[in-house]
Amino acid sequence: MNPQPEEDLQKRLSKLEAEIDSSSEKKTKSQQVDQSSVPSFSSVNSQLRQLSNWFNTLSGTGKIVIGSVGVLLGLAVVQALFKFVAAAISLALLAGLVYFGYKFIVSSSSQRNK
Repeated sequence: MNPQPEEDLQKRLSKLEAEIDSSSEKKTKSQQVDQSSVPSFSSVNSQLRQLSNWFNTLSGTGKIVIGSVGVLLGLAVVQALFKFVAAAISLALLAGLVYFGYKFIVSSSSQRNK
């Protein structure tokens, strides 16, 4: 048997293995980049922990001020949400009134014409 073709096969096999390894490394690097761009639960959790640590380092007066500002901002958001819901309901009622008014006017005018 000729050892030349077997050596050729070994070289080609090692080249293919190297290509597979390099392509799998590229895939894992691109997956790591994709995963780092998406905020995960652990990163949000760590940010909340940092915020909690920062809040705990404040003095008593600072905690009161930050807490009251947070409560005021929360109330403002809730108030804005309620105003939005009220506006949507008002708009729906107005649309209903306009529709029924139009129907009443059109139906009464069509009955007069007959």
